Amino acid sequence: MRVHERDDEATSWFLSSRERNLLLTLFSRPTEPRERARLSRTSEALEQQCQSDLSGELEKHRAEARSRLVMLLGVAVSAQTTIQTPTGPREDSGWILRLTPEDREFLLQALNELRLGAWEQLGRPDPPEVPDDLPPTSPDILHWWSLEISSRFQSRLLSEESIE
Repeated sequence: MRVHERDDEATSWFLSSRERNLLLTLFSRPTEPRERARLSRTSEALEQQCQSDLSGELEKHRAEARSRLVMLLGVAVSAQTTIQTPTGPREDSGWILRLTPEDREFLLQALNELRLGAWEQLGRPDPPEVPDDLPPTSPDILHWWSLEISSRFQSRLLSEESIE
């Protein structure tokens, strides 16, 4: 994923077909609910009411977020671009994803939600690094995959912000 073009309204990113498929796969996987924060320290009844209200709002927010992601990733257009490699320029096919600042922030938040959810499912490892001895049949492999892939996309989006 690399910057393709910038203007005053948005930044266009070039994604290889593989990168686009990674993003689509990342957001198509079912997610497990995140750990609930304790909202009230004084009343169990108030806590239950707050959690009930919050869970409904979170579900509504998640549904809206998924719709927006499908729209954002669905409008990425097929493209050809020239890449400079050590052996010379070559044509590369992929996808252009145009993100306004609001879209970029939304995508960063969605990636962060996936990353944090995977981190919680893994027991909040510190540091959150894939163990060298993780067997390919581990039940945690998809959580590690989600954590790693979402972190890499986040890093790429954030690294471009510091350039401006």
